[in-house]
Amino acid sequence: MSFAAKGSMKAGAVLLALLFVTAVAANVRPVSAYSPQAGDSYNYSETITVNNGQGSYAGYTDQTQVTGTEQVKSVSGSTVTSSFSYSSGFSSNQGTSSSNSTSGAFTWSSTGFTYINGTDDQSGYSMPTYVWFAMNPSLAVGDTFTVLNTQFTVLSKGYSFQLPTEANRYVQTIEAKGTGQYQRDDSYGIFAATFTWYEYFDPTTGYIVGYSYIEQDNGQYQGQPGSFTYTDNLYVTQTSYALSGASAPSTGILAGLGSYFIYVAVVVVVLVIIVAIYAASRNRRRSLPKHPYTPQEGPPPPAPTPWESKIDLGSKPPEQVVIRDVAKVNCKYCGTLIPTTADRCPYCGAPRQ
Repeated sequence: MSFAAKGSMKAGAVLLALLFVTAVAANVRPVSAYSPQAGDSYNYSETITVNNGQGSYAGYTDQTQVTGTEQVKSVSGSTVTSSFSYSSGFSSNQGTSSSNSTSGAFTWSSTGFTYINGTDDQSGYSMPTYVWFAMNPSLAVGDTFTVLNTQFTVLSKGYSFQLPTEANRYVQTIEAKGTGQYQRDDSYGIFAATFTWYEYFDPTTGYIVGYSYIEQDNGQYQGQPGSFTYTDNLYVTQTSYALSGASAPSTGILAGLGSYFIYVAVVVVVLVIIVAIYAASRNRRRSLPKHPYTPQEGPPPPAPTPWESKIDLGSKPPEQVVIRDVAKVNCKYCGTLIPTTADRCPYCGAPRQ
């Protein structure tokens, strides 16, 4: 297999949290590293692509397709003897093509995860060179380890990795990430290469499940400046170790809608808080007394004038009405008091005289 030189509270709360973490840790059993067994094996498919060329590489593309297999032949203590074989086919948009097949044997350490004697066709790495196809599955999230000459960090112990061999098949993996840079000096030219590399391992055995590698090269080819992108993607097509199924990660339109609704909810909450703060400040302002007058502010405002009616009574005095009293006498028939000006009694109707 060819990797094309992949880069070398408060105190009480805090105490309570520490006690909780200690209690959880006391009840969690550490996962031990897997011990390789004779017969462990995997087949893989690998695609290497060069594209996005600029300058001397403008318009250029090529692709290498690799299929291979690796198998554990024997185990003696921590020394594992394995065999490898692969075949590859290369083609470019310039019409060139080639093919190659390679096989061999090598030994590696199941405790140090380094090559001991020989490699599976790896070259250009400083010693010790760490294997690319296995890691210690007991490592926790945040722990680091080395692949070839690149340091990786464990990102997840439950990453859903999609296997292209079957539609919509996802398996549970350990996800790790490595970054680095190196100087490329090969048939592509002399380039400064910067890469990001994700690897995915089986959580039980620590064996490879797949990886995704992307590299950006900037430099020159035959004295002419240029740049290109180099990608290498690999996944297993068959394994002796069982892979645990996993659910597809939340992506696409549903994930987008979920993010949208979260965003809307956050905006609504912020608006509610702003309105509540504004209302509270308004209530506080209404309850405050007026600012008292102080001599430094100049003379006080004029005192308000008494309330005056706006009704115009006119210039003439109102007319006076004089009410005169009228003498009354008793009706000689019923005794009711009747005015002397009346001709008849209003009660009995008898004449006044």
